[in-house]
Amino acid sequence: MSDPPLPSPREPIQDTSWHAREVDLARVLQPGYWRELCPSLHVCDEAFQASVRPMVGAALEEVADDARERILRDGYTKIPAACLPWKSVAHRELALACVQLIRHGWNPSFLLMYDEAWSIAHELSDVVLRATGNRLNFDALCWHVDPYDDLGDDEHTAFSPHRDRQPDDSPATFRPDGTAMYATAWVALTDATPENSCLYVIPRPRDPGYFDGDDDDPCNADADPLRLCLPHKEAYQHITAVPAETGSAVVFTHRVIHWGSRGTPRSEELGPRTPPRVCVSFGFADDAYEPAYVDRTRNLPFPPLCNRAALVSAQMIAYHERFRSSARMLRLFHDAVTHPGVDGALEREYRKKVMYEYVQAAAAAGKEGTRGKGSSTRGGNNSLVGNGRKTREAEADEGAEEDEDDDAEVEDDADDDDDDDDAMDRAMDAMLDAKMNEDGDDFHDDFDDLEDGVLEDEDGFSLLEPTPRLNAGKKKRRR
Repeated sequence: MSDPPLPSPREPIQDTSWHAREVDLARVLQPGYWRELCPSLHVCDEAFQASVRPMVGAALEEVADDARERILRDGYTKIPAACLPWKSVAHRELALACVQLIRHGWNPSFLLMYDEAWSIAHELSDVVLRATGNRLNFDALCWHVDPYDDLGDDEHTAFSPHRDRQPDDSPATFRPDGTAMYATAWVALTDATPENSCLYVIPRPRDPGYFDGDDDDPCNADADPLRLCLPHKEAYQHITAVPAETGSAVVFTHRVIHWGSRGTPRSEELGPRTPPRVCVSFGFADDAYEPAYVDRTRNLPFPPLCNRAALVSAQMIAYHERFRSSARMLRLFHDAVTHPGVDGALEREYRKKVMYEYVQAAAAAGKEGTRGKGSSTRGGNNSLVGNGRKTREAEADEGAEEDEDDDAEVEDDADDDDDDDDAMDRAMDAMLDAKMNEDGDDFHDDFDDLEDGVLEDEDGFSLLEPTPRLNAGKKKRRR
């Protein structure tokens, strides 16, 4: 008997105090908060963690060796679920938890707060090591792609065609034996089909830039890697769909062009609804190419909860152009990344990148907040619209008059203004810190391209330059 359909992530929650918008860092760092959200999963459970072991055995060695050959030849492979004897991973429970997280305003990647998500990487680690020569580097993300998502944003759709890494010297990212120094393991938590967005790839033999490298400059359309792979209509037959059943793993290198399609809703007259595609991906790398985002010795196989929060928050900041967040959520992510308990946890260059991206994310959130004053927040991942959120006045008095509701709306706008200001203050702090440490020159170069009006306040003053007005209004710095 097949499992019942996953519930909709758009269904309202009963207690909005558990919504991400109402949660501070202290609560994020409490295992009990995450256990309460998804009681079927484990959080920092030593007994569960002790039960998790990497997949081993002669049969697994054959599976890994076959995967290695296919990756060398095609740049990718799919390992069927029947070949992967999962012991501790409950794929269905993880998919259900993903829905629950979305309902409560969290990005699906916060599934990484749970032990079961890390058990996937741990169980699969030896297979990937034998197949690719790479170890977990903590570049992890989770996805929930819903064919019926009608919000009009990209929050829960798959990435468009891309390579995971675009190095200046592509051949240098391959070892003498031909293996790539970076690979991704993409594990299906629900069936991934062409209807609900499975992966599509351009196999290595059909990709002229796979090994030699290419130019992904959007201003140079003639050098577009995908266009070079598909120079004529017959070449479109090279596009390969990779359907993946629950529990299977797709492993591909950093140079494979890949993407996920948008899901295709099925009309009720033709049968059951098209289910969402839920998956998790983990990056594996050779440290000679890309160091792990956090120290493996202290974080494998199960990172401490504070490091999980820091890592996922850092990923949300690093991918802010894809996973747009409100200023309030950016503040929470910044708190998680800069919390004293995780000082030094993030690899130096990765943290530098995250803080650079934070400045840009804060600017984007500030501009979005300015444009959206008095308007609905529908469509954002952190929106409480449709989740039963009420103003304080409405909670106290269901029969509140319209003017009272208007007052509450003004109060919410004021809170949003404070969040925007706080995000910009923290962005300024990040830039000042960068200029004061040994990376200051590098950061100054990075921020040059932001000076042309990108970081300006409502009066047109640059937020990159210390003006008297800005200094007078600057809040106390947080440490």
